[in-house]
Amino acid sequence: MTPIASPAYTNYISRKMQIEMDQTVFVPMKKLLIANIVALLFCMPSVSLAQGNKADSLRQIIRQATHDSVRINAYWDLYDHYEESNRDSARYYIEEGLRLSRKHSKKLAEARCLVSLAYQQLSSGRYAESLGNLLQAFSLAENQGKEKDNWLSNWSGSPANSQPLVLAYAHHTFANLMTPTRNTTQQVFHYREALRLGKQVGNAQRILLANLGLGRTYLDNNWIDSSLIFEKEAARIAQDPVLKRFLPAIQSYIGALYFEKNEPTLALENLYYGIQTANEYGNPTGRLAQNYYRLTKYYLGQRYKDSALYYALKFKQAMEIVGSVSLSTVDKGMAYEYLSLAYKLNDQHDSAVSYQGLALTTKDSINNARINSLAEFQNLNLQEQLRLRNLEKEQELYQSRVRSYGLLAGLLVFSVIAMILYRNNKQKQKTNRELENTLSNLKSTQAQLIQSEKMASLGELTAGIAHEIQNPLNFVNNFSEVNRELIEEVKSQKSKVKTEELDDLLDDIFHNNEKIHHHGKRADAIVKGMLQHSQKGSGVKEPTNINALAEEYLRLAYHGLKAKDKSFNASIKTEFDQSICNINIIPQDIGRVLLNLINNAFYAVDEKKKKIGEGYEPEVTVSTRMDNASKNQPINQLANSLIISVRDNGNGIPENIKNKIFQPFFTTKPTGQGTGLGLSLSYDIVKAHGGEMKVQTKESEGAEFIISLPVN
Repeated sequence: MTPIASPAYTNYISRKMQIEMDQTVFVPMKKLLIANIVALLFCMPSVSLAQGNKADSLRQIIRQATHDSVRINAYWDLYDHYEESNRDSARYYIEEGLRLSRKHSKKLAEARCLVSLAYQQLSSGRYAESLGNLLQAFSLAENQGKEKDNWLSNWSGSPANSQPLVLAYAHHTFANLMTPTRNTTQQVFHYREALRLGKQVGNAQRILLANLGLGRTYLDNNWIDSSLIFEKEAARIAQDPVLKRFLPAIQSYIGALYFEKNEPTLALENLYYGIQTANEYGNPTGRLAQNYYRLTKYYLGQRYKDSALYYALKFKQAMEIVGSVSLSTVDKGMAYEYLSLAYKLNDQHDSAVSYQGLALTTKDSINNARINSLAEFQNLNLQEQLRLRNLEKEQELYQSRVRSYGLLAGLLVFSVIAMILYRNNKQKQKTNRELENTLSNLKSTQAQLIQSEKMASLGELTAGIAHEIQNPLNFVNNFSEVNRELIEEVKSQKSKVKTEELDDLLDDIFHNNEKIHHHGKRADAIVKGMLQHSQKGSGVKEPTNINALAEEYLRLAYHGLKAKDKSFNASIKTEFDQSICNINIIPQDIGRVLLNLINNAFYAVDEKKKKIGEGYEPEVTVSTRMDNASKNQPINQLANSLIISVRDNGNGIPENIKNKIFQPFFTTKPTGQGTGLGLSLSYDIVKAHGGEMKVQTKESEGAEFIISLPVN
């Protein structure tokens, strides 16, 4: 990543690198050092003055504040001011904040102070104390739930963000604590938790630091490309003026990454840019230890004497101020060692030997302290693991008891449910038996009603049948009488009758006999039709002349009513399509439908005649036609179907009962004159044939029942 810098500064860097890397031109490096020193001295007075003014202003706020919530925010600002540049001052101010938090029982504020204190203890190598304070901070923050702490509002942005922000801070510091132990899995997990919580509350600083930590972790594990992605993201966020104080550390790691990628030009640009940024935003020395360390290491490797010595001195100065760098192996012992090497490179052997001795002594001291601290840390970590294991065992025991109690409760509930189900089952069986008996009775009653309906229609046919059968019987009787007279005449005149006359007489007798035979067959057909109507059909479809069937039942129905009521009179019309061929139907069933519809039509016109009297001409029309598929076909009419229509000019059907007429047992006739099954049975018969039945009616104008049957 190429840092953003002023043109003058960029030219300065380019010129400086050209001088230092030119191995063929022996230019004294003192000029370069003087330029660097002048630049730093030029920036430092104003920076130091501004930073001093800020610290003094905060201390004055503490002295003048009337409420501890104001003081604690000033303590936190002072802690942030001294966090990396003066660890003793940072510890002092955060301990004061911790005291106030505990005084007022502000648990989230206390947790925030404990995390900051843990970071300072970590930076000083006191890992065990740091771990203890972090665990306590986690416990305090997590147990607060969604409690809002106004003391943290200035820090968190809003009371609602306080808890997740404290937890994000704790996760980040815990990840830092895992760095000395090289526990990469824990580092990545806690940095990612910090990143998640930072994004949840939209806190740019927490997001920046989480990216910075993840990049550093991946760098330590030599995952260069992944590390560079996170560090560049951190650098992007740090362009915010409020967050630019983090740029020196970020540029230090980016510089290290470019050294790893063997791109020294970009590495040096980022390290110098970090130094420039630190000079602009205060506390430069404490925040630049990493930059000075990497520059010293580079120039020692390149054997640039003056630059190596210059940055080794700056590195030593930084380490004497901060004591150590918490998240790396950089310490005062290393600073003395690098300074010794720089003096040696510059042939100043006395100074080199002196600092080499200091390096050995300091390293031994630091290593011993680090070993002891790590031992304490491991012991505390082991105790914490044992505590967590015991807690897990207690939780397992508790869960086991809960499962046992739950099982017992489940068995009890199951027993109660089983008993209830058993009783319900017995009750259901009893109810089922009662329902079966009721259903059996209903079926029996329904069968009786259906049979009654059939017998009623048969009764209505009886008079018509009698009228119909009387005509052929009259013909039979008349022609039989004529034949008898002709035969007697032949017998009496046998000797006198000529052969020609005898033949004529015999021909007459023969023709009369044929007529007797014809009308006998006709009477036989009428009787068979009556028997078919009174019996169950075979259920087998057979080719049937639908016009003849309709005409026969129209005539039978009319004469039947005429025989019952001598005053009944109506005009009957037929409109038959003579092109219709025989149709496969069950004739007795369709005949029953036609009879029912025709009887209803005659009943309707007769009722209207009785009501209106003179001037009204009752009329019933039966028609048939073939209907082929067409654009004008009604939506519920079958294509390629036979249409049978029974139309009357009676009173019609009221709109409010139109949808009920096909329901079983619904009738508008007076009690005793109808079962209410006629139309229902007719509808079922038509449906069984794959057809449809509908009604079109206008009140006071009449009704038309239309049957549509498919033609196979």
